Amino acid sequence: MTNIREIAKLSGYSVSSVSRVLNNHPYVSDEAREKILQIVRELDYTPNLVAKELSLGNTYKVGVVIPHVRHTYFTKLINGMLDQAQRSAYNLLLLPSQYDKELELQYLEQLRGQAFDHLIFTSRSIDLETIASYAKYENIVCLEKVNHSQLSSVYVDRKPACREAFRWLKELGYQHLALVFTRKDKRSSTYRMIREAYDEVYGSEHEPVIIEDVAIEEDAYQKASELWQHPEIDCIFSNGDDMAAGFLQVYEEAGKQLPFIMWQENMLAGRLLGLSTIDNKSYQLGQESFKRVLSEEKKTIVFKSEFIQR
Repeated sequence: MTNIREIAKLSGYSVSSVSRVLNNHPYVSDEAREKILQIVRELDYTPNLVAKELSLGNTYKVGVVIPHVRHTYFTKLINGMLDQAQRSAYNLLLLPSQYDKELELQYLEQLRGQAFDHLIFTSRSIDLETIASYAKYENIVCLEKVNHSQLSSVYVDRKPACREAFRWLKELGYQHLALVFTRKDKRSSTYRMIREAYDEVYGSEHEPVIIEDVAIEEDAYQKASELWQHPEIDCIFSNGDDMAAGFLQVYEEAGKQLPFIMWQENMLAGRLLGLSTIDNKSYQLGQESFKRVLSEEKKTIVFKSEFIQR
């Protein structure tokens, strides 16, 4: 395999001169540059990008730990990151975790081993103390509220909008709610937040029905039978517009009366149907988290969800 030493030998110039030409350094004579580039073309030489990255001390990659991309929240989030990355010299490297702690730890070890320059945790199972212990190697951004000086945080304060939505639903007379989640896990900030907002509005008078493992429209379609076991349900608080559409479809096909349904994520389907939703600013969150991970300043950025009544 051709290397710069071979090019230096054939051209009669030093390795450092060849390196300067390959890196477009200005301090090389025109004669030397032309001679070296001629040999590069003849040998069809391509620099080893991995070696170049190692020599520069940068990979120009940002790792993004993401449990999955099935839910519209994560799709919009990644779109925001991608659009922001295109304005920089960096690329995204998606690191699927499925909430596996061992995988998340492996990604942290890869950060320590310089497999990528920085790391964004979109969601996690591993504890924050462990994540913070790796911040000495490179920048780490968490998409949740954190209290660690070593970590940057970009998150959406969703509770006020959820609380507003629950109050609105209660005023309309809905008392028996089904709450839909991707995962029913107290480690999930989303689960904790929605339960807290619900309890603050409804108290302990009516315990909600919890439906979990719903991340896409097809999941909602499959889970509808669990709702039918609770005929008292008069409102479904869905975890996404697409999932709400899945519930709507299966109820319609079964000829059953659909309870009132509350949407989230403000997707096109909900806008076309004129249904109330909560915009969780996922796209903006993705953009800002990418900006933050490239900054040396440790900082917390907070967005606000918006309850949209239609």
